[in-house]
Order: sequence, then structure tokens, then C-alpha cells
Amino acid sequence: MPQTGNIPAHEPELTLGHHILAWAERYIVQPDGERAGEPWRWTDEQRHFIKWLYALDGQFQWLYTEATLRRPKGAGKTPSNAALGIIEFIGPCRPTGVVKTAKDGTKVPVGRPVHLPLVQLAATSLDQTAQTMDMIRGMLAESPAEREYGLDISKTMIQFKGNRPGKISPVTSSTRGNEGARPTFV
Repeated sequence: MPQTGNIPAHEPELTLGHHILAWAERYIVQPDGERAGEPWRWTDEQRHFIKWLYALDGQFQWLYTEATLRRPKGAGKTPSNAALGIIEFIGPCRPTGVVKTAKDGTKVPVGRPVHLPLVQLAATSLDQTAQTMDMIRGMLAESPAEREYGLDISKTMIQFKGNRPGKISPVTSSTRGNEGARPTFV
């Protein structure tokens, strides 16, 4: 269902957003600034966007399959995108069809991780992906996610330790250079 312009002011009826937001605040850390190393916290605007990005219909299908967040410089787009990359790599971002009821009566769909995650950070040049990649590395280094999910955090890629497939990596937006890749999130 295409949505243009601003997202609705109200919350979606069904969304993985609540589950995802709580997961991120448990596993990701603030990468820099005065709160560096503390649990990640979303702004109210980011929370609202995540709820709609992961909104579901009554059949547990996505209401939206793509989204664009346009904000001015300094509005927190890079940290939001970095957190989304992490969520799509190891977080509970796919619907299971199970709904729990929260204490306040809200229906909360339960998510599961992507089985074979391939998260790509795309830009016209690899240099343009560096800031987001640095943010991801900062959010994961010495975080609960690094320990619990067994992550290998390098300068150019985030992957699982051992032989488990899946990764976060920068790519150019050139269609020629990305043939054959089956990304799960870009």
C-alpha cells in the first residue's frame, strides 16, 4: 500500500515496531557522545517511524515494503539507519504470526531474525558508507549484541564468528557491481 507524504500521527494497529524498539534498547549501545556505551535510546520521531516501517496487516504481511526518511542534516538519520541495519542483521524483524498482549492491552506481534541476513549499506561510492559503517561498529562494539550473537566486527564488514553465513557490508549503488547478491535489507 503506497503512502506518500507524512506518516499518520496515530500508531499502526499491528506492528513489529514495539518488539524491535525494545530489542534494540537491550542489545545496541550509544556509540558516541556523553552517553557512549549506555543502552541505545530512540527519539520519539524515530520510534514512530519504526512502528510504521514495521506495520503489519491482519494477515501479518507488511503494510509497506519500502520507505524513505528525509530529514535535514543533524536530525539523526545516520544513527537511525545504523540501528536499522543492525536490527535487520540480528534483530526480531520478521513476523512469526504470533501476537502477545502487553500489560496495557496493546497487541504486540512477535518477530524473529532473518535466517540468512545480507544487509547492504549502499551509496554512490564506498567512502560515503563509512560514516554509517562506523556508527554500526560503535553500536555493536562491547555491546550485549556482540557477546550474545557472536559477532566479528571488522572495519569493512560485520559478520558472525564461525561459519554461520550473513553480514552487513558496504556496497556501491552501481547495478553492475552487485549482480547476484540477494540482500535482505538495503
